[in-house]
Amino acid sequence: MEKSSKKLATSYGVYLGIALILIAVLIYAFDISLMTEWYLMVINLILIIVLATMAVKKAKDLSTSLFTFKNAFSNYFLTVVIGLFLATLFSLILFNVIDPEAAETLKELTMEKQAAMFENFGMTEAQINEAMVQMEKEETFSLKNIGISFASQLVFFSIIGLIIALIFREKDTTNA
Repeated sequence: MEKSSKKLATSYGVYLGIALILIAVLIYAFDISLMTEWYLMVINLILIIVLATMAVKKAKDLSTSLFTFKNAFSNYFLTVVIGLFLATLFSLILFNVIDPEAAETLKELTMEKQAAMFENFGMTEAQINEAMVQMEKEETFSLKNIGISFASQLVFFSIIGLIIALIFREKDTTNA
């Protein structure tokens, strides 16, 4: 990856991280229960894909040589890694250092939503209670669980990145 495209992807990654942190701060400040809503995940998903794709497109525009699949994916991946890392680090600090009670509140709200969802799926009261006991034992914002979440998000966004890299790559026409 060229130095300028690496710098570009790093910049977009920082912008992405700041945007994700701003969203989290605004929701934390106004209504923490919004963090349990499905549409927040959709908003974050769209934001991540759009900014990472913009980084790839900009890197392709600035590229003076053949823009390979590797270049496209590297730009996408670096943007996503930096953005998600910053947002994950912020969540870790917010819910473990700044306001651990918010983590507990969020856990309770999530459990209420899950119980309602399980009920809609037709689970028995005993099954729901068993699931709630398991959720109660789990420390949602522990370093381990946040790390697992970070890794699984990277895998998910990498799959999307492979598709985006396929779209933006340039084929070498000299060997055709």
